Amino acid sequence: MLNVNNTEYPFREGMTIKTLMDEKDFVFHRIIVKVNGKLVEDSCYADTTLSDGDNVEAIHIFAGG
Repeated sequence: MLNVNNTEYPFREGMTIKTLMDEKDFVFHRIIVKVNGKLVEDSCYADTTLSDGDNVEAIHIFAGG
């Protein structure tokens, strides 16, 4: 099981950040992802494999005024 934004989400072997984002419909233009507190560069999402028990934080960045 993964913890995604404080909610449990099923883990599958070989799951990447990109896979997770696609499944969760995280399509925001500006989003940052941390895995176990460590920032992951967006260029690495497709290559970063998740592990069972990982804590994933996906944060949508937006500006307002």
